[in-house]
Amino acid sequence: MDAAEKGYYIREFACMTGLPQSKIRYYEKIGLFRVKRMKNGYRWFTPEDAFRVNAFRSLLRYGFSIEAAIRMLDEKQQTAQFEQSLKTQRKALTKEKQLLEYRLQALDDALELLNLKPGLDFSIQDVPDKLYVYASRGRDFSVAAQASETITLFVELLPISNYARIVDTAQFSNAEPEINPSYVSAIPASEEWRLGDYDPTHVHRLNLGKCLVYHRSLTREESVRKESFAPMLEWLTGHGYRMRGKMLILPAFLNLDGCGTDMETVILPVY
Repeated sequence: MDAAEKGYYIREFACMTGLPQSKIRYYEKIGLFRVKRMKNGYRWFTPEDAFRVNAFRSLLRYGFSIEAAIRMLDEKQQTAQFEQSLKTQRKALTKEKQLLEYRLQALDDALELLNLKPGLDFSIQDVPDKLYVYASRGRDFSVAAQASETITLFVELLPISNYARIVDTAQFSNAEPEINPSYVSAIPASEEWRLGDYDPTHVHRLNLGKCLVYHRSLTREESVRKESFAPMLEWLTGHGYRMRGKMLILPAFLNLDGCGTDMETVILPVY
């Protein structure tokens, strides 16, 4: 190696670039650097390597993966293909941003539930419609095998999807002591476009609109007993509302007391 060639040992290069030596070795291994070696075996980095790090970081800043950024470094970038790559990346990041906003809202909702006095917050709200796919019909989970691909589409939208129970309100008219909910995965109907291509025979729309919304704290075993809905039924009678359609129950999966007590949001369409 030319002794006059300007260069830096890995320790110096790490200080220059702010990269830990372990990460420099990793980046070398996956192709970011084409590092020269001195006769004694030490790595020898050049100013060009530092410029390459900065170009690499610019691509990472746009949200490209490490592998994609390394691949793009040596490609001509004043091209329609590169511009399209940036546009595609922008679209992907916009989607991630929207999903992150849903995650933040879910966290805010959970924090609110932890400090809520359940059973005292009955309110009439205009609730947006939901799309849902059955994972069970009552306690029969065989339907999940038929709709497995559609269920996967819903589950992959985890930031905006809910695991929920759905109950035909006609069940409150029979003599059984318990309701028999079906288990579903649900998303806002306005987010249908995120599903892409799906089998519409497995997806159902829950028309909500005017609903009674309230929260209750109880175990899963307690939550299916009709007697647990007595405060709701009393409120409906006292305020002149009647239930309609299907009731949606959204569990929070919060083990509040270490014994399985959860906080549920009950959404009951009314007229």
